[in-house]
Amino acid sequence: MTVLVTGATGHTGRHVVAGLEAAGVDTTVLVRDKTKAPEGVDVVQGDITDLAEAAEGVDAVYLLWPFFSADGIEKTLEPFRGKKIVYLSAMSAEDGGVWGDVEAAIEKVTDDWTFLRVTGLATNALAWAQQAGTGVVRAPYGQAKRSVVHERDVADMAVKALTEDHAKRIYLVTGPEAVAQAEQVRLIGEALGKPVAWEEQPPEDAKAQLSVHMGVEFAASAVDYWASLVDDPEPVSLDVAQVTGHPARPFAEWAREHFS
Repeated sequence: MTVLVTGATGHTGRHVVAGLEAAGVDTTVLVRDKTKAPEGVDVVQGDITDLAEAAEGVDAVYLLWPFFSADGIEKTLEPFRGKKIVYLSAMSAEDGGVWGDVEAAIEKVTDDWTFLRVTGLATNALAWAQQAGTGVVRAPYGQAKRSVVHERDVADMAVKALTEDHAKRIYLVTGPEAVAQAEQVRLIGEALGKPVAWEEQPPEDAKAQLSVHMGVEFAASAVDYWASLVDDPEPVSLDVAQVTGHPARPFAEWAREHFS
């Protein structure tokens, strides 16, 4: 079989490529900049919104959809009609939104789909890197407890789904425990070798700050979601262990890899 990996230079995609290569699977990658493409794979230069060329001769795709709207997803998916699609989704897909819309569109073009619903990626904590260097991270809801997952665990799940039969399966992909955001920052400090403190940011300030990149509606829903996690932590799933055969990697391990 041949697998197309979208987002091949990103946080999860590069590990998916490595995992497929280790498994001896022929791999094609979609990139915007060929100079950044992994070595040893077929490379197609293009954009996620037009995969007609990239889809030629492939049997399966690891799909990322990096937009806050599902507009245009039908055109992207059409070349994969009847093929295997493994989609990096989100837990909130069960409530609709862009992830739910993409999942619904995928189900219309193939029966061989697998949805990897993450609670959140640990790599999002890289947004705190600059602040962590100063010794203080200022953000809202430090006691929001998140079960964020290591990107390599997501990739391991994707490789299993791409190379085995996981048709019509929905997996909740999480870390091994729910860790408060303030504790995540403390662990980042531990990896840096110096104390890093959490400073509470007023929620409205955070919404205004995030809206610059995420839009007003998406930023507001994100901050309100974090608020809910103070009393109702994100769930912890055993799907990573059950599918991959190894336990999910803890946040402390992720912090050491990225901040040491």
